Amino acid sequence: MPRNFRLTLGRLAALACASAIAVTGCGGGDDESESPKPTAEATAGAGLIPVAQACGGLFDEAIAKEAREPNGPGTVYPVKTKSTDQVAKALRDESARRSTPEDLCTVTDKADGKELLAITVAWTPHSPPSGRSVHYTTTVGPEDAGRLLVACDVGSDGEKGSGGRRSLEFALRDYFTVSDHSHAKLLIASAKQITSTLDCREDPEYPDPKDVAPPPKPGLR
Repeated sequence: MPRNFRLTLGRLAALACASAIAVTGCGGGDDESESPKPTAEATAGAGLIPVAQACGGLFDEAIAKEAREPNGPGTVYPVKTKSTDQVAKALRDESARRSTPEDLCTVTDKADGKELLAITVAWTPHSPPSGRSVHYTTTVGPEDAGRLLVACDVGSDGEKGSGGRRSLEFALRDYFTVSDHSHAKLLIASAKQITSTLDCREDPEYPDPKDVAPPPKPGLR
């Protein structure tokens, strides 16, 4: 190979390396071991956001105000979850009567921090009582802060394949300790998003959150 051509290749390699250093480093030096490692849970990429923007806008200002008081955070860290369409697809593909819960929303106090709130959904063998299509249950404690049963048969063999009416169970964990009224609003709003995408054979009749869990009186939760 001609000497001039070898020099030209060398200059090109040096320039490429110099350009790459600003992004990833060049070569296999010691600095490579000190590069940031991927976090255990991928985040939505937004960093800290105001509480009012939590869960893709499911929080309204009243819920955000409850979350901030008396000593709650004004900002939260959204953990990345599947999109509504992806969750709906996973639920359609799930043939079992009881399925593994799908995460709809999770927020923490910082990256890889403490969980503040989480909403999940899963198929369940239980059905709303008294022929209703939706039933909200008030529960106690942050680990089981509220549940919503929603009847939703999907597909042409929905009833036959499931052995009866299929229902979704939306569950909430809440370390903000907002009111039961806020729990009902969050669960009903989440359920509406999922069931509209799933195209239930019969539209669920959602109650007004204030009818199943009245707003708290001032100063009370």
